[in-house]
Amino acid sequence: MNLTFDNDRTTTVDDDTKSCLNEKLAAYFAAGGAMATALSSKAQAVIVGSTTEQPFGINGDVNIDFNSDGQIDYQIDHDRVDLGSGNSVDYLQVDKNDSTSETNPLAIPGIFDTFPANGNPLNSTFDAKYVTPTGTQGDYPAALTAGTSIGPTSNLDFQEGSGFNGSQIIRANRLIDEDAGQVDMVLGGTAAGDIAIPTNGPNFLGLGGQVRYLGVQMKLQGDPNPLTYGWIGIRIDNEADATGSVVGYAYETSGNRIIAGQIPEPATIMTAGFAAAALFGGRLLRRVKCGWNK
Repeated sequence: MNLTFDNDRTTTVDDDTKSCLNEKLAAYFAAGGAMATALSSKAQAVIVGSTTEQPFGINGDVNIDFNSDGQIDYQIDHDRVDLGSGNSVDYLQVDKNDSTSETNPLAIPGIFDTFPANGNPLNSTFDAKYVTPTGTQGDYPAALTAGTSIGPTSNLDFQEGSGFNGSQIIRANRLIDEDAGQVDMVLGGTAAGDIAIPTNGPNFLGLGGQVRYLGVQMKLQGDPNPLTYGWIGIRIDNEADATGSVVGYAYETSGNRIIAGQIPEPATIMTAGFAAAALFGGRLLRRVKCGWNK
């Protein structure tokens, strides 16, 4: 085997050295290929999220910023509203805008209402939706168990506004709903027939303190970015007050499905690290085997 160097000096390599060199090159290519595959996979589809527990109390909220761009993507919002005569109602809802609150419970969000952009392109609130138990429009959000698939084939909806079934007010974005139309009727003077109340829940009651997952769809920073899917883990600690904690959240960046409860794992980084370690270890072994000392 002949090797030609920059100074045009030709060196002859014996068969044993040639064999060792071939093994060494093969190890480099194999390890390099493993690292490239791992890093390529990581670049194409990444799960990003947080496992920090964040409690919400009376009139408290937890902001979810999946991609850490400073723009709130969703908010888990607790409201307690006084109906008068010592009667108050508690409810817990998922928000995609900042239109309603305990001090402004009668607001009707517009279809393009958002949270502040904080210098970034606005999220597409039209595409922001939660997973529902069935394909029926106007369902309360589903309380998903760990391992449930969330993605393009999920039942998705978001109903908070007016004009449902033509003219009805609906506030179906409730995880717990002690209100069930009372605020609009008592404080807003709306007739019961002009309010649509979902009949499939609410679904975050009766869980005995177990974590359940809210599945969501979003288009972060709007077009031309893809629709992506994520989950928000919620534990209800006090059903009477509708209070508890967000225990974590995550989303899949490429637009593929995500599994409820699935968290970011360093698997691809570890794969690349193992490949690099194998390369280094193989190099040391070949130095000993071939009698190389550098």
